[in-house]
Amino acid sequence: MSKPVVDYSVYLVTDSGLNNPSRTLLQSIEDSIKGGVTLVQLREKDLDTAAFTALARQVHAVTKKYNVPLLINDNLEVALAIDAEGAHVGQDDTTCIEARRKLGPNKILGISTGTPEEARKALADGADYIGIGTCYMTQTKSPKRTLGPIGVRAILEALPAEAAMRTVVIGGIKEDNTYRTVVHSAGKNGRVLDGVAVVTGIVGAKDAKVASENLLREFRAAVDLVSGKSVASSPPPHKAVDAVLREFPSLLKTLREKSPLTHHISNYVVMNDTANATLALGGSPIMAPSAAEAEDLSKVVSSVVLNIGTLTDSFVDCMLVAGKHANAQHKPVILDPVGAGATSLREATTRRILNHVHVDIIKGNAGEIATIAKLVGCETEAIAMRGVDSVGGGFADPANVVKAVAKRERCVVAMTGKVDYVSDGERTVAIDNGHEYQGRITGSGCMIASSIASFAAISPNDHFAAAVAGILALNLAGEHAAARSDVRGPGTFRAAFIDEMANLKPEDLLNEARIRVL
Repeated sequence: MSKPVVDYSVYLVTDSGLNNPSRTLLQSIEDSIKGGVTLVQLREKDLDTAAFTALARQVHAVTKKYNVPLLINDNLEVALAIDAEGAHVGQDDTTCIEARRKLGPNKILGISTGTPEEARKALADGADYIGIGTCYMTQTKSPKRTLGPIGVRAILEALPAEAAMRTVVIGGIKEDNTYRTVVHSAGKNGRVLDGVAVVTGIVGAKDAKVASENLLREFRAAVDLVSGKSVASSPPPHKAVDAVLREFPSLLKTLREKSPLTHHISNYVVMNDTANATLALGGSPIMAPSAAEAEDLSKVVSSVVLNIGTLTDSFVDCMLVAGKHANAQHKPVILDPVGAGATSLREATTRRILNHVHVDIIKGNAGEIATIAKLVGCETEAIAMRGVDSVGGGFADPANVVKAVAKRERCVVAMTGKVDYVSDGERTVAIDNGHEYQGRITGSGCMIASSIASFAAISPNDHFAAAVAGILALNLAGEHAAARSDVRGPGTFRAAFIDEMANLKPEDLLNEARIRVL
């Protein structure tokens, strides 16, 4: 018998202890296969070999009925006894080489991996596929750390693009994170996950068939997007930068007419400033750092700002919940990773947000963007941080840095400084407007994030335009404020800055912009 051809798209891993009590495990498996499960692994940690073998025979009868391969977890004796299509082993179990020797050449063999080194070894040792995890926190395991899409991507990129070994991700995979996980883990070497391995999301679901159908739909949509096969879900073609600039006056008019509501999870130091800046520009802020109301707010707000300036457990929890619900409601999420490179906590929090939330626009200074570049695997210079400010020189090629991070994270990146740079991975510009007083008051960068969020709320199809307009609007307000005769330094500038946001004319965004296309 030759080795079976396997579709890894939706890979069910069973757990009797988590199975929905409304049905038996066998019913759960059959319903899930009817819904689209393409591969089943029977995992029963608490059964002895005899009981495990008896259950495996029953399960195999179901899977063979639908021509779906069955793999046995960690027990090669059971796999051989029932002539299962293969087995899966963990890092602490039988070695891949020994498992292959026992199973023979015509059985499917998978192994759990959590690092690039383990993945490369699995390839060298002859595994047919690897289970990459743990991706997110899960009920079935208590991992010391989770990989998230960023960690999964690092493992995919450790494998040659041409390698035949397949890859699946496991750990906390559910319908609401499948699409983002697959898209954001895609490697620059062209490798994309071959499947998602799911436990609770199927066996614990009220309807295993529906859960499997939804998972398969989300997985296939993500693969189509990454591979370029998706037409319906692809964004409209990008407008040229000059066409974007011509629309800035109408964007400001629309902002003031609609006054979109923006949910801010911001830091205590600048909360009043960012709220006032949002109001002055024409938007409407709500400062709500409680996770308990994030879901309700996601239905009425038009955008969300995640600002990590004040790091408390409750703030971070709220950011993760608000980001998740904003993603579900297709509302733009703006991340302001304040001081991301200053402490290990801030760096870890930034990574956690990027792993759990699809961020549409990242706004940061050079040090913060350098930290994110490192987190997501873009090679660049390190930029020193002092508190929340970057210090020393900037990037040798800032335009390429923001472009690389934007392309890597499939979002817009805005890097602020003496010159501001914005890129969506294809279009990149430098903004030369602004005044030095903006860097001499607390919160000017946070106000820019709020401004970007307001423009993103009324520019849902072009976050690049929103980021450029948001920065430009506040930079022009800064120039106008500094030119006033009543401004004598940073203190008087602060009040004038807010005034000039309100006084900004739509045509100013076109007539006074100093923007270079790079």
